[in-house]
Amino acid sequence: MTAGADTTGTDADPDATPDPLRLAVGGAIRAARHRSGMSMRDFASRCGVSQPFVSAVERGLSTPSIATLYAMAEVLGVEPSELLPTQVSDDVAVIRASEGRMVPSSDRPGSAVGRVLLTDPDRHLEIYEYETGPDDDLDVWYEHPGDVILHLIEGDLRVEFSGRPSVDLGAGDCLVHPGPVPHRWTVLGNQSVRLFLVVTRPPTH
Repeated sequence: MTAGADTTGTDADPDATPDPLRLAVGGAIRAARHRSGMSMRDFASRCGVSQPFVSAVERGLSTPSIATLYAMAEVLGVEPSELLPTQVSDDVAVIRASEGRMVPSSDRPGSAVGRVLLTDPDRHLEIYEYETGPDDDLDVWYEHPGDVILHLIEGDLRVEFSGRPSVDLGAGDCLVHPGPVPHRWTVLGNQSVRLFLVVTRPPTH
């Protein structure tokens, strides 16, 4: 599994109105699933989510969490950036403070929420911003191809690794590590943290 163990998903609000990004995400997932030849039932089972949730996502009524998106990408054999499109019209991209999609890191209540700044499958690049507090749920183990660059802007953060020593970071610290090593975060102290996360991936095609 590419990301944490909790990727159960939640059914969408039947009165929800699709927005353009949800429709784009749902269309990208549906197209990739069709190319793979998987039925919706088989796809949902492999991702560890419900079939109604996949249906809601593909219809643009729900947005998967980062953990679920990573799981879907692994099952489909594509990069997450191919399933979470952002508007990049030029090789010079500017993402304003008011732009970017807020997406929870997992499907559990109280999950930390990240801002998706850029996902670019041509550059094999994902950029996120997180501002999260000690009470937010960060208990998600991630494991994925590529490299991770984490720059902590504010607060104190512990990065745990499976089979390796943990690393404590303070404001201004930068951590680079391989994505395939299972890792998760813990906020230290009572202050919120703010960080930028960059994931670079080797080409899948």
